[in-house]
Amino acid sequence: MKKSQFSAPDAAGRGPRSCGSVRLDRAFAAFSLPGLWQENKATLLLAAAMVAAVVILLIWLARRRRRDMFPEIAPATPAAASDLGLTQIETPPDSGERRPAPSPGIHGKIEVLVGDQQISSFLVTDNPLPIGRDPAQSLVVIQEPIVSKLHCQIFTRGGQVFVKDLNSTNGVYMHDEKVSERELQDNDVVFLGKKGTVKIIYHR
Repeated sequence: MKKSQFSAPDAAGRGPRSCGSVRLDRAFAAFSLPGLWQENKATLLLAAAMVAAVVILLIWLARRRRRDMFPEIAPATPAAASDLGLTQIETPPDSGERRPAPSPGIHGKIEVLVGDQQISSFLVTDNPLPIGRDPAQSLVVIQEPIVSKLHCQIFTRGGQVFVKDLNSTNGVYMHDEKVSERELQDNDVVFLGKKGTVKIIYHR
C-alpha cells in the first residue's frame, strides 16, 4: 500500500516533463532564417536602411568636425599672383617684327686631335680656354709630352677669337710659322709643337 502511494507521483511528474521537451524540440525545428526573412522582410529592410543612414550621418559629422578642428588641411583655392606679391609679366601683343635673339656668348668650338684621332671638343665662349698638360691649370687637358703644363689659351676679344702662346716649351705653330698670338678663322689649325702630332682645329 505504501509502495503504490510513493510511486504514483513519480509517474505523474515524468509525464509533463516529457511533453514540454517535445514541444521545445518542435519549436527549434520549426525556426529557420529563410522563414524569418519571409515573415519579417519589410521590417528587416527598414531596419537596415535606418542603420545605413545612421552610419552615413556619423561619418559626415566626423569629417565636418575634423575639418573645423584642423582648418589648415582644408583644400585652399590657388592664390592669384598679385596676392602672393609676385611680379606679373604681361606678354606684349605680337607686332609682327622679329627681334634677333641675344647672343649666348658662344663663338664656335675647337677640336683636339692627337695624331688623327679626336680626343675632345670644347665650346669657345667669352671666358678664356687654357690648354695644357696640367689639370690644375688647364681646362683643355692634353696628356702628351710635347705639351707644356700650361701651353696656350683660346680667348675672345671684340667678338673675334684668338690663340695665345703662354711661354710654352715647344711653341704654337700655324701654317709652319711660330706665333705668339694670332686671330683664328674658320677651320684654322693650331699645332702645339712643330712636330704636328697635337693639333687644335677651330670651327666658327
